[in-house]
Amino acid sequence: MHNVAVIGCGYWGPNLVRNFRSLPGVKVGVICDKNRDRLDHLGELYPEVEKTDDLSRITGDTSIDMVAIATPVCTHHPIASACLKAGKHAFIEKPLASSSAQCRELIALAENRSLTLMVGHTFIYAATVRKILAAG
Repeated sequence: MHNVAVIGCGYWGPNLVRNFRSLPGVKVGVICDKNRDRLDHLGELYPEVEKTDDLSRITGDTSIDMVAIATPVCTHHPIASACLKAGKHAFIEKPLASSSAQCRELIALAENRSLTLMVGHTFIYAATVRKILAAG
């Protein structure tokens, strides 16, 4: 069983929670957001999932294997850095970070710790995009 934490419960975070919950062998253990109203809303939808506004609750939990980050881009680098340093695999909604230097730093952190770092590509697997790519 893989235990995932979703960080960011705004526009895209609820989709991540829903999709992770539908995967066999995956448990959404914790959701995290600074906005208490968003946490409460998701808590009503998924009462079994723990809610927190404290990132250290996630970085300090050795049972959490990976994080999905869906926060404003200016927060991607510091949140992902903390999670990678804590030994978590990380999925980050696009863009990966605010600068190429920050991206390189995150990549190095993941590589040095043998962790997976993945950036979201919302439409790359959509049928229409795949058809366009195949035609090109």
